[in-house]
Amino acid sequence: MYFKFVLTPFLFVCFVFLNLVSSLSAESTELFLPFPETWTKEGGKETTESQTKNPLNSTAMMNPVQGTPSKSLNNLSTQNNSPESLPSKSATQENQAAVTINAKPTDKKKKKKEVIDPSLASFQKGKAYLTRDQKKTAESEFADSYGKEGDAAKFSRVENSNLFGLDGKEKDSLNLVEKQEDPDFKIKTQFELARSLDRIGNPEAEEKAYKEYLKLVTEYPKHPELTPRSHYAMAILLIRKKEFRSAVHQLVNIIKNFKESAEYLPSHYYLGKIYESSWEERDLERSLKYYQLYMNGVEGKTLVPGYDFKKETRERMRVLGSSI
Repeated sequence: MYFKFVLTPFLFVCFVFLNLVSSLSAESTELFLPFPETWTKEGGKETTESQTKNPLNSTAMMNPVQGTPSKSLNNLSTQNNSPESLPSKSATQENQAAVTINAKPTDKKKKKKEVIDPSLASFQKGKAYLTRDQKKTAESEFADSYGKEGDAAKFSRVENSNLFGLDGKEKDSLNLVEKQEDPDFKIKTQFELARSLDRIGNPEAEEKAYKEYLKLVTEYPKHPELTPRSHYAMAILLIRKKEFRSAVHQLVNIIKNFKESAEYLPSHYYLGKIYESSWEERDLERSLKYYQLYMNGVEGKTLVPGYDFKKETRERMRVLGSSI
């Protein structure tokens, strides 16, 4: 009995002692690490900056009791939803305007219908008939062309002015000249009339041609193309009629005033021919001089068809050189 009375308190004390020991051993297993701010050993430095940079990954942002975002996270979401963080009204309008500008128009523009010249087809048919030497049919087509008053009508008037002149229809040709409103085409039509009369070849037609040439050079004295051509054509016509002095006047006009024209160098050749011809002012030395000027000028140049007199000039220079 006595032994049982002593053993019971002893077991109770042992039980309490064992509990204390186990609790102490359990607490001793926890490691107390220094705070990150003070831990500076190599190989393991962490600072609070990482927590600041990644606040969403930090356990400090969570409420340890409820597991919900803390006030800091709520503040962050509040800042993101604040008026300053939202796009302004003006920025939204600008974005909408940019979208409107870049958007493709839904309404396609209607293609402009190609305007066809009503006078063109007849003009082209007239030119085609001329290549086959069907002058009457071509004349009819050209008349149909300028009857429709398109852009090609002025070209058709030029063509028919030439054809009418060849047929001796001087009045009809002059009528076409008067109907040309464009000054450049008026002078071209006038020139074609004069040229067609010149090509007929009889004295009466030559006089009419000279009259038209003279009208052209006096009314249009500075046209860069057709004025020198008219002076040149007048000179050739006068040489055929052996009116050398008048021909010299026309050629000298070209040499003085139209140095850039295609007729400039051929004028020297014809002056050489005139002074070689038998008339009261014949001068072989002057003739040779003009021939030489022509040859010097054409050296290395490609001449306009009909204006190449190199072969004839070399022969005349050879003859004159041996006779002077």
